[in-house]
Amino acid sequence: MQENNIGTALQGKPAHRRRSCLGCLGRLAIGSLVFLVIIMAAGAIYQAAASASDLKKYPPPGQLYDVGGHKLHLYCTGEGSPTVILEAGAASPALAWYLVQEKVAGFTRVCSYDRAGFGWSDPGSGPLSSEQVAANLHNLLETAQVSGPYILVGHSAGGVYIRSYTRQYPSEVLGLVFVDSSHESQNLRFPPKFQEYSERQNLMTRLCQFISPFGAMRVTRAWDMLIPESVASSEMGEAVMATMYRTPYCSAAYDEMIIFTGSLSQPEGPASQGDLPLIVLSAGASFDQMPAAVVTAIGRDTLTQVIQVSQELQQELASLSTQGVQVIAEKSGHYIQWDQPDLVIDAIRTMVMQVRSKGEYLF
Repeated sequence: MQENNIGTALQGKPAHRRRSCLGCLGRLAIGSLVFLVIIMAAGAIYQAAASASDLKKYPPPGQLYDVGGHKLHLYCTGEGSPTVILEAGAASPALAWYLVQEKVAGFTRVCSYDRAGFGWSDPGSGPLSSEQVAANLHNLLETAQVSGPYILVGHSAGGVYIRSYTRQYPSEVLGLVFVDSSHESQNLRFPPKFQEYSERQNLMTRLCQFISPFGAMRVTRAWDMLIPESVASSEMGEAVMATMYRTPYCSAAYDEMIIFTGSLSQPEGPASQGDLPLIVLSAGASFDQMPAAVVTAIGRDTLTQVIQVSQELQQELASLSTQGVQVIAEKSGHYIQWDQPDLVIDAIRTMVMQVRSKGEYLF
């Protein structure tokens, strides 16, 4: 009888242990979930407070204009004509032009603006094609009563956008300046390994969409590595970074990058610009001057191929017009307006003087 009781007791212990272990795991899971919710809530509060503080510290330098359901930020300085319109590259705020705009305002009127979701502009309703970006800019300039025709200046993706604007509104464009502009066929010609790197960057931006509302991008200062120290450490550079750590930025950047990929896979390439005055500024710095992390991620051999293809693409852009001129920015990477802003300013001044010499304006 005693042996039976002992056996029964021994049989019950494993089941009891299993129930205890399951209970511990359950409590651990619930505790982890509660902890995660607390962290997310704290992060969201931090992100909202920091964004509000940034907005107070760095209010929009220009004006906000309703372009149909959302407002876009437009910043115009200087006097005179023709008016110069600055179009930033992909995922870049208007302040990316601040080193250039300040000087150009000394000899003519110049305007920069934030596309939807960037800088101080409201988020948009979703991804926009290059044609829609151009239409939004046209609407913005009309609403703000910034009269044309204009000289358009586009950096990187901005070059594609201003070519789209020229196709849609040819009578409003007097000249073009491309600042290391993207090319409509580049994705078909860059090496596959570089395309893989670009796709990984898109995935990172996708992840950014989910973690940015909880302050993760701001806490880690993840975007700081994209901005040269000479720019980031300046007062205006801090304002640039503040706009990039706002919650809408990552969604806007992802939307733009995803749809813009299609704009760079056109076999026919960019359309001819006829005899429209055109200046092409091309990056001349080698990959040895690129961030070490980028060189490691892509590889020196692949980057050598990328540089060679880029040179060919830039030459093709200059040949789009019978008046096309190419200038190599020997000391610049992709952001010529940061590395050699005077080169961009001189190109714009040359274009303004060329347009004025034709007597198409009453000054």
